[in-house]
Amino acid sequence: MAANEATCHFKFQALPQFFKNYSEKAQKDSSFRATTLPGLGLIDRPYNTDGKSKKEIKHKDMDGQPWKRFKAYVENLNKQDPDTSYKVLYITRHGFGYHNAFMSKVSSESWNDHWSHLDGDGKVTWADSRLDQEGLEQATVLGQFWIDAVANDKIPIPETIYSSPLTRCLETTRLVFSKAMKAQGAQFQPIVKELLRERLTNHTCDRRSSQSWIKEQFSEFAVEPGFSEEDVLWSAERSESAEDHLARKQRVLEDIFASDENQFIALTTHSYAISAILGVIGLPGFRVREGSSIAILVKGERVTKDI
Repeated sequence: MAANEATCHFKFQALPQFFKNYSEKAQKDSSFRATTLPGLGLIDRPYNTDGKSKKEIKHKDMDGQPWKRFKAYVENLNKQDPDTSYKVLYITRHGFGYHNAFMSKVSSESWNDHWSHLDGDGKVTWADSRLDQEGLEQATVLGQFWIDAVANDKIPIPETIYSSPLTRCLETTRLVFSKAMKAQGAQFQPIVKELLRERLTNHTCDRRSSQSWIKEQFSEFAVEPGFSEEDVLWSAERSESAEDHLARKQRVLEDIFASDENQFIALTTHSYAISAILGVIGLPGFRVREGSSIAILVKGERVTKDI
């Protein structure tokens, strides 16, 4: 179903004035890739919910204040209109995978025409690719960032974590968030969400493993209701159009906004999936580097209309 034919129950809008502007940098430099910024790029600014003016806050009280004040502002926004909700999305791109490494070794033509349709080269497997050593290191470093950011910058720990079912995202989610959650005494139980997966191509790296295998390998994760045992979305005979992918990301955001009352939500997903999410929320596109987290405040207004 094309995005312009979909019946949408929410209209989404990114509110970009609270975080560093990645889109602006991408428009100036096509090679730009967003990376994890200190404080996730939150701009230190006043809010109408501040208890006292910024000038009146003593310097010794400033530790963690930007995120504390932003959190209070978001909580207040969510008290205003029952048909409108606001969520801070922590979006993480998975770390470098074996498929990424092999693609970098061969030409795009060779990858697309031949290698991408195989499970591997006899030495390395990239079907439902795992993280390679570089990817494991990226995710481990990002995990330490989250431990420090929650403890020192008072960034709210994710209240819900959703992950693409592809193995590289499941591994990234575990390495990035499990220790940070444990340090805060919070339960680490990410939800495996089918529609968060990458744009579907006929490449084997986009084919997921079975539900049974996921539950065995990632037992601390919860699998969403209705998750099929085998991958029914992937096909070696066709690829998903950009319009269909956009509609799929509209659906996954609608599901999250309709069913999850939490305000600070983590999504672990893929490069083109992030681009589609940006399209759904009306933010000019930019690419995110492997093993990086960004934050976006998103407004979801409940509507029911054809767009």
